[in-house]
Amino acid sequence: MSSTKTISVTLITQGEHRFYSGTMEIEVIASSCSTNPRASHPEEGFQRTLDENRANAIAEYIRSGGTIPSSIILSAQPQAEMSYSSKKRSITFTIDSSAFLILDGQHRVYGFKKLLNEGVKYRIPVIVYNDLSPIQEARLFIDINTLQKPVPKELLLDIKRLADRETESEKLLDELFSDFENEADSYLLNKLSRIDKKPGKISKVTFYDSMKAIVKEFEIENVDKLYQIMNAYFHAAGDLYKENGLNLSKIIAKATVFKILVSHSKSVISMIFDYNPENIEKISEYKKYLSRSLPGSFDDISASRAYARTTEALDRKLLKRTVRI
Repeated sequence: MSSTKTISVTLITQGEHRFYSGTMEIEVIASSCSTNPRASHPEEGFQRTLDENRANAIAEYIRSGGTIPSSIILSAQPQAEMSYSSKKRSITFTIDSSAFLILDGQHRVYGFKKLLNEGVKYRIPVIVYNDLSPIQEARLFIDINTLQKPVPKELLLDIKRLADRETESEKLLDELFSDFENEADSYLLNKLSRIDKKPGKISKVTFYDSMKAIVKEFEIENVDKLYQIMNAYFHAAGDLYKENGLNLSKIIAKATVFKILVSHSKSVISMIFDYNPENIEKISEYKKYLSRSLPGSFDDISASRAYARTTEALDRKLLKRTVRI
């Protein structure tokens, strides 16, 4: 025999829509909410297929003491037999595996289900709609997933320091980014964007994705020295572009161009360390090596859509020797 559940709610009216705001325990959500993924229900479904790894990550986050204040958005189905009491300010519904359709938050619910047998006590904010038609549910799903603009990755990356969530490599990259952002001799001065994506700017995400290969390749003990090395490299590349009638500063903010140049710098830096380490911060030294690889490759770099392949071609040109006997 089915059981019922009553929870306290606040009735909210927005235009023609009415919905209820309250909280449910993990076990109630896990036993009364379901999805209709489009892959399984091509005629009526609109949810994406569940991602097991994402659900596991949510469960682990909760186990470690994390908090999830955002609401699960639900649509009551006929099986819920839901009723509202204005006097008690509560809703009563039947506990059934299909009582509520999840409009937003399916991975959170899936993560909660993984905690059911672990004795975890957790209350989840919920928004509950009632008497929605399938068309209204689909439209609401679209609105939720298109009108809510996600926080830029650049901003999340930038505030990791405030949240004390930076890894050691991220701390190093933040220092390097700040040097390129602020130093008067920086080749990237006024070409960086710290908290969002902007046309003609290198975002912090692109900067990190490109430079982390440098951090992984070399043992970085001095960020200021790394700045001097990379800055000399960029200036040398800029000089060679200029000598060939081109302007690197106009295209370096293009993500693929920036990634190609940074990736190619690993080979150039390694060669200088091997043969002339005392010149590792000299622009002229980088020009000597880049003059082997960049000339004849400018168009390829600008038009590249596969930066790894273009970098490999540059590295091969750099290593090629002309031997006269």
